Amino acid sequence: MLHPDSMLIRVLTKICDLLFLNIVFALSCATVVFSGAAATSLYAVTLKMIRGQDYAPIMDFLRALRENFLPSFPATILLFVDVTLLAVLRAALYAETLLMPPTLFVLLAITAVFLSALLSWLFPLLSRFENAFPNHLSNAVRLSLVNLPVTFLLTIVNLLPLLLCVLIPSSLGVVFAFWLSFGCAAGGWVNSFYLNRIFESLQGG
Repeated sequence: MLHPDSMLIRVLTKICDLLFLNIVFALSCATVVFSGAAATSLYAVTLKMIRGQDYAPIMDFLRALRENFLPSFPATILLFVDVTLLAVLRAALYAETLLMPPTLFVLLAITAVFLSALLSWLFPLLSRFENAFPNHLSNAVRLSLVNLPVTFLLTIVNLLPLLLCVLIPSSLGVVFAFWLSFGCAAGGWVNSFYLNRIFESLQGG
């Protein structure tokens, strides 16, 4: 028989926790107005997982969702703008006719990447620290610039589904199914490795 503390059991438990977390996250995002609070709540749980604290994926997520709805609402607006820009860029990329001048396409692409990088820091900050939103926003900008390698990794992880669909269009169904069932929580968990180290150093300083 497998020991409850064996490596295999711990790995399987972590996978199940991420699956449950991903399900409640996806259901919360179905209502667009909760998407920002859902992203913040996702990180509230994954950062606990990385720190080795006691957690209950569903209960902790729902509690954080209720607490973070109003504080995260401005970030939800930024997320909506970013997703809209990415959707427009993808449509322009595959359009049979030129939808916009190349210069405008590049400008929108830069804006979308900048917003994605900013949100990659903003939601974790909202989940970990209590602060006024303008302060969270300025801290997200500062941290994204000071930690450029980490910002690059966070942004790549968060944009990976879109990048895969653009580079391998035939993978759309597989990518959608994976991220809907597991990928969002797994991505947040991976990002939390880097984020937790930086947050701990900030608190230690």
